[in-house]
Amino acid sequence: MPPSPDLVHLACHIIPIYLLINYVIPGVLIHPHATLSSVITVLENVRRDVTRLLAEADPDRVTTAKAAELMTLFAEIERLGAAGKVLYTRRAAEGVAWRDEGHRSAASWMAEKTQTGMGEAMAVLETAEALKSLPETTEALRRGELSGPQVKVITHAAQSDPSTEKELLQAAATRSFKGLTARAAEVRAASRSAQEEHDHARAIQRSRYLRTWADPDGAFRLDARLAPLDGGRLLSALRDEADFRFHEARKSADHEPPAAYLADALVALVAGEPAAAASKDSKHRPARATVSIRVDAQALRRGHVTRGEICHIPGVGPVPVAEVRRQLSDAWLKILVVDGVEVSTVCHVGRTVPAHVQSALEERDPTCVVPTCEVGHGLQNHHFDVDFVDCKTSTLDNLARVCRWHHDLITYEKWELRPGPGGWEWREPPGGCTFETDPPWRDTG
Repeated sequence: MPPSPDLVHLACHIIPIYLLINYVIPGVLIHPHATLSSVITVLENVRRDVTRLLAEADPDRVTTAKAAELMTLFAEIERLGAAGKVLYTRRAAEGVAWRDEGHRSAASWMAEKTQTGMGEAMAVLETAEALKSLPETTEALRRGELSGPQVKVITHAAQSDPSTEKELLQAAATRSFKGLTARAAEVRAASRSAQEEHDHARAIQRSRYLRTWADPDGAFRLDARLAPLDGGRLLSALRDEADFRFHEARKSADHEPPAAYLADALVALVAGEPAAAASKDSKHRPARATVSIRVDAQALRRGHVTRGEICHIPGVGPVPVAEVRRQLSDAWLKILVVDGVEVSTVCHVGRTVPAHVQSALEERDPTCVVPTCEVGHGLQNHHFDVDFVDCKTSTLDNLARVCRWHHDLITYEKWELRPGPGGWEWREPPGGCTFETDPPWRDTG
């Protein structure tokens, strides 16, 4: 018997109300904290399960194929964990939990909770803050597609030019971490104006250091921060010596990792005992350190790079164009000028100073030519009027010898050295100087 019209009418009104009361309204009225509590419960259960699995793990009793599969799964879990940590870090830092627990800063609290150093904790906080303006990176992070280091590199670069966010995410998906880091460095360099590029180079130069310490096991350790060109010169010299040592060791079937030969090369060069220089075979004696720089022709003419252009030292990274143009011949700089994708010109800057010109220069300028400076050792050749784009040959008229201190002022602080009617003129940068410019030491010999 079919239901009466009145019953159907009543059902049409009651059922929606029933659904509204039992399903819709409770979902709306549930406080976010209640939902979050269930999420926390799930995560705590996952943590316990993973802890139990690791406690029972015996990697030596599984096949290598299964070990590879497990490693991949744990790597994905690690990425997801890092994503969750970054996503909630900023909000956690806005609270007072870190202060209530007696920490002087959110970074200090973060470092203790994650059992990492202060530097890494601060980097996570900065990354979390940067994600507010990078929605696509945030979504990729939520999907577990990015590792913690990848997110740090992308956010640091994309902040300077948000339009490169997609490009950097593509690089993260298709290139190695090293390739992503190199691309991010190029993005940051191209986003700077000429003045910003100069200020950046000056900041690096001012923050240079070399620190040493001892490991708990007694090993001697060192860490250094150098300007890109100085780093390039250092690597060039180390590689020459390390390559010689590698070939010598191969003759006796003695093989060690490349890093070991670089370490030996560093000690030998600093101690003044390079093996290559002591070799009786002159063809193995290395020349002075040669720094190769690849730079776009338009950037070299303009004085700084823009998007799509490069000026970098392979294996080191971007270097300011203005610094390349001002560089001395003593670096034995080799500039590869790129027009499109082809290398159109190669300038061996150091070798543009003929031997007879160098001899005349050393005779003419036995000390730093800057007025009142009497430093006579460690002098560097300075080109003050050289067109690097056309690779003109250096002459005595456009060369001068200056100490490292004054050359740094020329390179990083925009001081100028010009020939004048009564000798060399030392000109302050536009706007004047803001610090003491006298040499920190003088040659008393």
